[in-house]
Amino acid sequence: MSDTSWEAIREYLKSKISESSYEVWIKPITLISCDDDRIELQCPNRFFANWVHEHYLSILKNEPRFNQVAGQINFIFAEQQTQSANDLRPEKLNVIHKPLIEVTRPSFSSRYTFDEFIVGQSNQWAYDVCNATAKGEMPSSNIIYLCARTGLGKSHLAHAVGNTLFDRHPSSRLNYLSANEFTSQVVRAIKDGSIDAFKQRFRGNYDALLLEGVHCLMGRERTQAELAIALDYMMEAEKPVIVTSNAAPAQLQALDEQLHSRLNSALVVSINPPDKETRRRIILRKARYHGLLIPDEVLEFLAENLSGDIRRIEGAVIGLVARVNFRHNVNLDMAREIVSNLLGRTETVSVDTIRKLVCKHYQVSHEELKSKSRKRSVVFPRQVAMFLSRKFTHASLQVIGMEYNRDHATVLHSINNLTKQMNTTVKTRLEVEYLTEQIEKAMWK
Repeated sequence: MSDTSWEAIREYLKSKISESSYEVWIKPITLISCDDDRIELQCPNRFFANWVHEHYLSILKNEPRFNQVAGQINFIFAEQQTQSANDLRPEKLNVIHKPLIEVTRPSFSSRYTFDEFIVGQSNQWAYDVCNATAKGEMPSSNIIYLCARTGLGKSHLAHAVGNTLFDRHPSSRLNYLSANEFTSQVVRAIKDGSIDAFKQRFRGNYDALLLEGVHCLMGRERTQAELAIALDYMMEAEKPVIVTSNAAPAQLQALDEQLHSRLNSALVVSINPPDKETRRRIILRKARYHGLLIPDEVLEFLAENLSGDIRRIEGAVIGLVARVNFRHNVNLDMAREIVSNLLGRTETVSVDTIRKLVCKHYQVSHEELKSKSRKRSVVFPRQVAMFLSRKFTHASLQVIGMEYNRDHATVLHSINNLTKQMNTTVKTRLEVEYLTEQIEKAMWK
């Protein structure tokens, strides 16, 4: 295979994926060698190589030219090459030692580090991306967009990136602020007549930008316009940008067109609520931090009932610590009281209750859900209802299936299919999370 053939293959890939994905993940790849036994493609770093292997290898193998080569496809990265250090791809974080404009050093919480972040299936991808960004292993021309509900770890990861960047590059110049703080700076600059100087701060004066709560900018048109310009400066200089929000870019329809376009091109990384096993580990970590020993039955009860917001777990552990300080022993009754105070009184939710909620939300009838219709407007709500029934009730797969005229195997397939969609599609995850919140509100009154 020649370099010309590789260029043709890249053009093929360009037609199969989005332009932004091509620019970030495919364009930097170079062909190193090709023979009957092996094809070697070089990526900038280990994280990059792993990502391309996982997400684009199947597309590569479908390309006709690759089919003509009966060999193994290997992705290697620059650190594996024996060339001199001067030939290696430099790190993306270029520290400026002589700043043009004075920059205040932000303060990051010492507790919010990668080591203190409990990793589970719900947040593994977000952790990997942020960790790689902090180590200079992500394409820094790409914006990282962290999307999650309140209390799931967005700020923790943002602080962890900041702490790691300072550990690796003590003189680095980071700009960490909330969307409201950014708005205040824009307003102040306009009033003082210093908006040009404000813009200049983002032109070669920051090594990274970490902006929290971009969804708060909706309706603030001038601020949005200034942020779009700031992002352009950061991206042109290949500086890492991390933005957090409680909603995906596609859901922020009230944003300025230019800003919306830039955020839509970002690498959107969602954080889901932790599963039970992850909650157990979070409880143990927080209990250990407070010097608290929790019996197994109490740990099991808290992990089972404190779903969703991680701050609930923090509140529960602090409640236990407070009672222990008054010489009370940690027991199951104490845990039940704390959970009740945090969430309210529990009510039973049935398969029928969930079905009515789903029918109302998606404007479908019970008869439609029981029908053999394959329309997405019917199939998707049915899958959601089955998923939520399995999550919130003790009903068997067979009982759930009877509600929708399906057998237990179909119910299991529907639940697994929806779970996959939630892990890959932000819109699906947010819809299910919304209904989950509605059910939890019905449970805890």
